[in-house]
Order: sequence, then C-alpha cells, then structure tokens
Amino acid sequence: MEFIVDNNRYILGYNDAKEEVDNFQVHDVIKKIIFEIDRISRKHKINYALSFGSALGLYNYGGFIPWDDDGDIIIDYFDYSRFVNALKEDLSDEFTFDTEIVNPRYNPLIPHIKVRYKNSYIKEKTRFTLPDHTKERGLFVDICLFMGVPQNKKEHQKLIAYSKRYMPLYVFLDAFLHINPKTIRKKLRKFEKKCAKTYQESPYVSQTVIIPFQEHPKKFVEHLSFPREVIYPFKEYDFFGRKIFSFNNLREFCRLRYGEKAIKIIDSNGEVRDPFLNKNKKSGHITRINIYK
Repeated sequence: MEFIVDNNRYILGYNDAKEEVDNFQVHDVIKKIIFEIDRISRKHKINYALSFGSALGLYNYGGFIPWDDDGDIIIDYFDYSRFVNALKEDLSDEFTFDTEIVNPRYNPLIPHIKVRYKNSYIKEKTRFTLPDHTKERGLFVDICLFMGVPQNKKEHQKLIAYSKRYMPLYVFLDAFLHINPKTIRKKLRKFEKKCAKTYQESPYVSQTVIIPFQEHPKKFVEHLSFPREVIYPFKEYDFFGRKIFSFNNLREFCRLRYGEKAIKIIDSNGEVRDPFLNKNKKSGHITRINIYK
C-alpha cells in the first residue's frame, strides 16, 4: 500500500503557557497508548482493532490523520468485562483508564473506555455538556464496543433512537444539575445487553446501539452498519514500525463509514493524493493541551 505523505505541522491546541502544541507532540503520546493497549490485548488474547478516524488514518496515511488529536479502538461487546480486568491487572503506571465498571459516574453516552496518558492534561470542547467524570484528564484513546445489529437500517435507527430519547434528560441531570442519573444509566445498559444478545449472530455489526452520535448527514454517507466480513477477522497492519490490528477490509470500512470522498486518491499516473487537500484541518476535541516532561 502506498500512503499519502503529509509532513505538515498542525497546531492542535495551546498549553497553559500559551505555547503551540502540534500534531507531532500529540501523536507521540497517542502512539504510546495504542502500543500499551496492543501489549495488554495480546497478553490476554483479546481481539482489538484500530477504528473510525484511526482506521482512516491507517489506510490513507499509514499512521494518523495528521490533524487528529486522539485514537480510536474497538473491541467486541462480549469482551468488555474481560478487557477491563486486563487493564486493572496489567496497565502500566504511565497510563490510567476510566469506565463505568470502575467509576459509577462514567457517562454511558460516550465510548465505554478511555485510556489516558497520565503525564498530560487536556480540556475537551464537550466537557460541560458531556462530562465523563474521569479523575485524570490526559490525552486519550477511546475504546468502543462493537455488536451485532439489525440488517435493516430503519430497525437499527430505532434502536439508536432509544438512547437519543434519554439523552436530553441525562445531560440536563448530569451536566447542569450535577445529579447522578443512575436510573437512566441502568436502563441504557440493560437495553444494550438485550440488543447484544438478540443480534449476536447478525451478519451486520456496528458500534453499540446506545451511543447516540453515529449517523452522518445523508449527503455525506448512507451507511450505519458494516457487513461482518468487512470487520472480522481483524488483520495486522504496519504502524510506525509495529504490527497493529485493524479491520479485515480496511478500505471498505473507510468507504462505508466516511464515504468515497474521504479515501486517498490514486490518479492515472499512480500517484497518491490527499482527498482533504483543500479542506480546513483542525483538531476536533481539544482546546487546551499540556504534555509534561
């Protein structure tokens, strides 16, 4: 595979001294977290895959999307508890993690697990409306859960609509009144478990149905789920001198998730071109970044 080469420096935020923090500094940290997750997953024989923006970065650039500011990984829904136990047992002291199993205030409307680099600090744009109540605030990799989902897109959307109905009340109680919405959280997790069991053998898979932010505008991309054979079995890919797992058909996942226009372009001369060449490239999550020595 040939990759887009983008050695430009992108400013992803500013530290407390108002100095620029660039993509090279941030990506060095995200790599450390990904390599640690890889180590633990291999030791405990838990399958994982670089996903979402990290999968697109792997396919287009052979690494990260140059202006990305976090990492994305998925594991299977039924490996969730086992993965948390592995993190409890083996996560290096350089890192920390948070999830609902260890933190009863953890927000179920965001990815199930965040693994963070301790020697850093960030302010996220969503910290007021979707607080995750984590004790550490460092740079992170999101770990999401994949499960079987209905083949019919409308049926899938109905499942996602369940958590969307609860989202305004959850945010109001949690973010504005600072009340623990434990009853809503319990309902969402019970619904999620039921769906995972119901569609366990479905030929289509996607992110867990209780995450409300999954659909793109129709003009961008139509797909909400992925054929199981596109995702599984996970395959190894070269990633900064290491072997890291991602999806079985990486290109097809990127096409289904982000659309043809997001995929690297091979022109008639065989040269690789960047589909984002003329687009505004900014960090998506962070307003303040400190990386400590």
